[in-house]
Amino acid sequence: MGANSKAIRARIKSVDSTRHITKAMELVASSKIRRAAARMEQSRFYRNVMLDAFADLSAEKSVYARQRARELPALYIVIAGDRGLAGGYNNNIFRSAMTMIRPGDYVLPLGKRAADYYANRPGINVLDAGYSSVERFTAADSAKIAYRAKGMYDRGEIGAVNLISTRFVSMLSQRPNITYLLPLEVLAENRAADMAAAEDERAPKRRGTLGLTEYEPSAEEVLAAIIPEYISGVLYTSVMEAFASELAARRAAMDSATKNADEMLETLHLKYNQARQSAITQEITEIVAGANA
Repeated sequence: MGANSKAIRARIKSVDSTRHITKAMELVASSKIRRAAARMEQSRFYRNVMLDAFADLSAEKSVYARQRARELPALYIVIAGDRGLAGGYNNNIFRSAMTMIRPGDYVLPLGKRAADYYANRPGINVLDAGYSSVERFTAADSAKIAYRAKGMYDRGEIGAVNLISTRFVSMLSQRPNITYLLPLEVLAENRAADMAAAEDERAPKRRGTLGLTEYEPSAEEVLAAIIPEYISGVLYTSVMEAFASELAARRAAMDSATKNADEMLETLHLKYNQARQSAITQEITEIVAGANA
């Protein structure tokens, strides 16, 4: 058989090996996503209630409710994936973050891809949190980050705390999302926009009354005590949603790669058979020519 047939056969072997890998990764993502989606759904209600409640608290005359000088840097908590091969999942997050983050801002990356991406970014103060896995991220990790963010805010090192993550829309659709955690005034404006956008989806709408509540000893002291719980709760549920989004994106990407490999294998098998038939025909022609001679 000719050299062309050997080359095609080697190509078939390579594509088939790749197909086995993509199919295996698709199955792994599918097996993990059920549990991840269940955890995400359980935490979504808590996240939405927490955001609504603290949006109402923006009416209080508190240091946590008022916007600060724009000259102060902001803290961005950026959640990306642990691995690649998830389509545009990680790049979409990084592109969204680039439109928001200014020189001098602080970035706290969550997920190995985020940690690698911001490892050598000039002009950005990267906080090494040591959380290189969103899959193994815990509520205790979330609480540590929340207290760290509040401490920086209390000391006047930053003027805002923002969270950039991925919103799970469906198994086939995930989109980057930013949540403005502090100051609460910004949160209130964004929650109002979210509620307006959710009307078409028939999402439940709530109007809190915490802004009319009288606090003892004072609203400021109450806020100072519960701000870490608020940041921690929203962060943890956002990580759960981001992880489910990563798995869904990877499953879709690997399914597409497997289908492409199947189509390529079909084409290569056809070319191989044609080359083989051509080689056999040539050998018969040479034998007949030799016999006639």
